[in-house]
Amino acid sequence: MGKRSVLITGASGSMGGEAFKEILRRKGRYDVRLLLRPSKKNQKAFGKYEGQEGIKIIWGDLGNLDDVLKAVNGVDHVLHPAAFISPEADHNPRLCTKCNRIGTENIVEAIKRQPDGGNSIRLVSVGSVAEYGDRLPPIHWIKVGDPLKPSIGDFYATTKMAAERAVIESGLKYWAIMRQTFIAIPNLYSLMDPIMFHQPPNTHIEFITSEDAGYGLIQTLECPDDFYSRVYNMGGGPSCRFVYSDYLQRFFELFGLGDYREILPRNWFGLRNFHCGWYEDSWILNEYLGHWRQSYEDQVKQVENAIPSIFKMGGKLAPNFVVTAFMKRMADPLKWIQNNDKEKICAFFGSREKWEAIGGWDEYVVERDTRDLRVERDPLTKEYTLQDMQELAKSRGGQCLSTEYKDIKSNLKWKCGFGHEWEASPRMPLTGHWCTQCAPPPWNWDAVAKVDPAIGAQHYLNHDRDESQCVEYLYCPNE
Repeated sequence: MGKRSVLITGASGSMGGEAFKEILRRKGRYDVRLLLRPSKKNQKAFGKYEGQEGIKIIWGDLGNLDDVLKAVNGVDHVLHPAAFISPEADHNPRLCTKCNRIGTENIVEAIKRQPDGGNSIRLVSVGSVAEYGDRLPPIHWIKVGDPLKPSIGDFYATTKMAAERAVIESGLKYWAIMRQTFIAIPNLYSLMDPIMFHQPPNTHIEFITSEDAGYGLIQTLECPDDFYSRVYNMGGGPSCRFVYSDYLQRFFELFGLGDYREILPRNWFGLRNFHCGWYEDSWILNEYLGHWRQSYEDQVKQVENAIPSIFKMGGKLAPNFVVTAFMKRMADPLKWIQNNDKEKICAFFGSREKWEAIGGWDEYVVERDTRDLRVERDPLTKEYTLQDMQELAKSRGGQCLSTEYKDIKSNLKWKCGFGHEWEASPRMPLTGHWCTQCAPPPWNWDAVAKVDPAIGAQHYLNHDRDESQCVEYLYCPNE
């Protein structure tokens, strides 16, 4: 049997870059293609590979179907981690849509245009934990099938949801989706962004290192057929779980900055409206890929090795008041309060009064969960009946209008609590998707929660029932 041909998108990113490194270690088994934008940065980083045996670079754009066709024609596998991510994505919704949704639709279309209709090509597309939205305790445990509820203003997550729908309903024979968690990289300086203050301190995070993410993506090339037609959560497992405030403390100390609570006031951080959580089903993907290789302590060592020598010698960047002044310039919540930005204040705090009521760190208490919850099976491997579908629709405040159930791949008619009707396979609601007309943008979760019990059960944990926010875009383009 000859070498198989593999297309990797997004090789200039953290996951795609590590996947490219990993497949180069397996050049004896695979030829690799890369679809890359012809930016100066990409040409400098990847130009050296042009002309090398077993490597082909297509300089193009995911948003251009002709470019995608050139990349897909004749390959055996398509690995698709490319994405335009937050925070930039939320400020440039047009580019975000082009890369994340249209790019994925172009991948699907290019596969379908192959001589055999794409029946021999195996597609692995990467989604995001951001699709689940705000999952603060007590709902910090996440599994495939939970309702998808992107946080207000998270345009990136909405395009990832749309991309998923394109893949799940594509009709392709071989597809899989991996909802990727936060990828932790050694260079923490790159994470110094105002978005760090959007996260509530008690956010529970199951991360994965970039090396394990890339390794896992390449491991899909060895998976049997039963790996496909399924949606997975991709995380690093129990050894990669932490609470955000503990993460801050660990790395502030590592950088010689001491106690983060003496530098960053509690009310600089949001109370809600972010994402991340702990996966209770990420073990299922690990059973296939064996990508749980690195732990939280391994990531700490990676960061430590990347720290400038001044810190390693016990030096300090600056006195606390200087670091506080520097960080204050990044603290978005303070800007929202100063500018009386009611939409953002409402989204992240509920009201200005609730922001003003935030106490100090001495009042901050987080209950650290030491459990390792594991679901027995994922929802796309079970047998269902029409009654199951009717109950599923009822749990979302709607109806299954069909009178016959054939199988999990065949479309049924659905109706949501607002009366919108559509057709989709059971795979959609079983993996957390629901009414496309209700899906953001706009973000109208206060109204949706009133008619969708599954959304309401999450929403009212940190929202009042009389809230009525509806937002088209929380961030102005190129804000």
